[in-house]
Amino acid sequence: MAPPIPRLQSERGIALVLTLFAIVVIGALVSGVFFVGRLEQVTGYNGMWSGQAAEAAEAGLAHANTNIDATTYLSIAVWSPAAPVELALPTRQITGLPGLAFTDTVRRLNQTLFLVRSTGQRQGGGRALATASLGALVRLAKPTVGVNAAVTVQDPIKFNGNSFAVDGFNSMPPQWSAGECPALDAGNSDDVVGIRSSTTTGAAGNDLDNIFGFPTQVVDNDPTITSSTFQDFLDYTYSTLASLPDVKVFPNTTPYNGVAPVLDYSETPAVCDKSAPLNLGEPFRNPPTASAITACSGYFPIVHGTGTQLKFASNVRGQGILLVDGDLEIVGGFEWTGLIIVRGQMKVTGTGNKIYGGILTEGVDINTAGSIGGNVEVHYSSCAITKAADGAAAPQLLSRGWTQIY
Repeated sequence: MAPPIPRLQSERGIALVLTLFAIVVIGALVSGVFFVGRLEQVTGYNGMWSGQAAEAAEAGLAHANTNIDATTYLSIAVWSPAAPVELALPTRQITGLPGLAFTDTVRRLNQTLFLVRSTGQRQGGGRALATASLGALVRLAKPTVGVNAAVTVQDPIKFNGNSFAVDGFNSMPPQWSAGECPALDAGNSDDVVGIRSSTTTGAAGNDLDNIFGFPTQVVDNDPTITSSTFQDFLDYTYSTLASLPDVKVFPNTTPYNGVAPVLDYSETPAVCDKSAPLNLGEPFRNPPTASAITACSGYFPIVHGTGTQLKFASNVRGQGILLVDGDLEIVGGFEWTGLIIVRGQMKVTGTGNKIYGGILTEGVDINTAGSIGGNVEVHYSSCAITKAADGAAAPQLLSRGWTQIY
């Protein structure tokens, strides 16, 4: 006979055990849900911050392509393992988007090829939440304009007064630092004649006291000077120069007043406002000119006068390449550093006119304001011409817009 099955005397307490077990299981499920949700949230934030950092880096590339002057590119030494030189620009916060910033660097790979890198950051709580780096290859296409005289003309020049100076001895623009003209620093003078003309220069015997050059002051009846001298250059033409991006167009025949460098204060620190229509760069340097806008000292624009006459009011300054389809008239206090190419006639009157670089024009009429008051100066400067050509160099992105750098 089988033994009897014992009878449970009490089942009290099992509900508590089951309840605790259920609480543990439910707690684990809830914790898992919270963990997965938190992980998804953090992953979403990280993805958003990474995307914002990448967008900041792309904004940095666009900023570099827009704001770095060609002369700045060309001032960078070629990078090598022995001399790993790079241009590092200040970190910039993106206006209107707190917490987004970028830092640009430029490495020169050879004479015309550059690697521009931009590192974007999404910042928060005093630290970098995400970082992304993008790079782009930039090539500079630089025009070459041959100049072998301080003033090259097709028609004779008319001189009035005896206080002018046309100087073919290669010189550095005043106030420029020695490092801006390394060829001159090395003793490479490259002097040229004062005036070179396809006919007669128009200079009388008493004018020669004010004309300087090497190996002679003037060259008459130069057969190499033709109409193509003022239109066709080594790798560019007058038309292709005038059609380059960001050319400043001056269509009016009435005098332009208030031409001077301008700052854009929407950036921190303020940058040269290249979009300002009357901003033609800064030929002065600071010091010694306390009013010089140094942020525009590397800006050498191409300026194109498209009317029958381009006339500047007094006390105008700028630098770069000045192209004039018709006639050019300057009336005093005009200071230009670079190259002036005039398809028509050029008339210079008044006092305080100073041009450093070179002039190519069909004809020149230099009227001084009397034997003492008139002091028109034209000085040949290979450095000023080179800088102007550098400023006309067009940065071109190669292949795709950018590539990610890990």
